Amino acid sequence: MKKLLIHTLCAIVCFACTDHEKLGSQLFEAEKYAEALDHFETVLKLEPRHAMMLYNAARCYEELGQFDKAIDRYESSIKNQHDLMIAYLGRGRSYFKKGDYKSAVIDFGNTLSYDKKNEDALYYAALSFMRDSIYGKAQNTFNKLLEINPDHHKARFNRGVLYAIRANDLFALSDFNYLIRNNILIEHSHYNRGIIYQHMNNFDGATHDYSKAIDAGLINENILIRRAECYMHHKDYKKACTDYERLKQFNQLKADEYLKKYCEDSI
Repeated sequence: MKKLLIHTLCAIVCFACTDHEKLGSQLFEAEKYAEALDHFETVLKLEPRHAMMLYNAARCYEELGQFDKAIDRYESSIKNQHDLMIAYLGRGRSYFKKGDYKSAVIDFGNTLSYDKKNEDALYYAALSFMRDSIYGKAQNTFNKLLEINPDHHKARFNRGVLYAIRANDLFALSDFNYLIRNNILIEHSHYNRGIIYQHMNNFDGATHDYSKAIDAGLINENILIRRAECYMHHKDYKKACTDYERLKQFNQLKADEYLKKYCEDSI
């Protein structure tokens, strides 16, 4: 009788866990991460070493921006030796998002030890090197990723930015030209190509690209100032002052400064 009771109680616990797992997964797919987390943590109260629930809870914490808690749950999943590749990848992402790029790189390296062609690990490792100003390693890692997948557009975009940072203007232009030809990340590609053209004193090209970026929906303080500078170079004061006037919606003080300096008789 006692044995039967134990089996019955285990069955109740098992069914309860299954219900929470199912509901939690459905809520996670619906991007209701806080509600999903409640179900996953309920299972962990009953089964603290439940490997999949540790990972699922970590994913929820990561999506909620609670990176220290996410790292803790990924750590528990790793200690359980469960799906180490995705656990290292998840912990690496969490380190990356909280700005601990050195720890992130270590975990992406661990991920790559299981799958040397893991695109997410390569991409985030390259970004981590880039954010940590280790530009040579960042460039090499972007190159490896693009050899595996030439259509990884975010990698190509960020490699273009990296080339620009390193003053490799022609290589940067090549990456942004590729993206623009293929209508990918179009507003940001035009904006960054415009910066390179402006740096190269190609003010017509820069003006064209800034205008394309604005037409595509990218409008902010920096792009208006940069385009106005190009207009000023060509002594097109009316267009420059129109941009300085539009600058008011982003930075009133700076707009007033430029308008007073250049535009009192232009608008």
